[in-house]
Amino acid sequence: EINAKIVNEDEWLLGMELGNFSCLPMAMKAAIELDVLQIIANAGNGVQLSPRQIVAHIPTTNPDAAITLDRILRVLASHSVLSCSVTTSENGKAERLYGLTPLCKYLVKNQDGVSLAPLVLMNQDKVLMESWYYLKDAVLDGSQPFTKAHGMNAFEYPAMDQRFNRVFNRGMSEHSTMLMNKILD
Repeated sequence: EINAKIVNEDEWLLGMELGNFSCLPMAMKAAIELDVLQIIANAGNGVQLSPRQIVAHIPTTNPDAAITLDRILRVLASHSVLSCSVTTSENGKAERLYGLTPLCKYLVKNQDGVSLAPLVLMNQDKVLMESWYYLKDAVLDGSQPFTKAHGMNAFEYPAMDQRFNRVFNRGMSEHSTMLMNKILD
């Protein structure tokens, strides 16, 4: 009975995780767009920063930015993208500190000035994400999800949208550079 309860709980947790899968990539996208990982990396090897310290490097007018950022960083820490420890701040309150995990070496600029961050941004871009809403149509009527979403195929679209063209080219270029270096190593 105990084992059945554990299995049932594991299934429940997996179901909850599946229902929230979009949280991780969107939290990752936000952290990259805010340059959070690079801010932590620039603080030094092994350094952990509080959301308040990170926000000091982000141009924001939101007085609650550190609180909001902390929520995003907790999502990343819960998926082992970031490390997290708790300390006591000057005012006696518990404060979380976040640092980079080994995974982050691929998400911050390397010695060649490239990372996988642009690939994350490309794959989470609204243009590509819109295609996923039409995935079932590929089964139902044989249509191409990207074409259904945008009225043209994925190879034609970048010529029509310069912003996405830049996002796509940077994502592919930096990914290719890193991949080729891996192959040559």
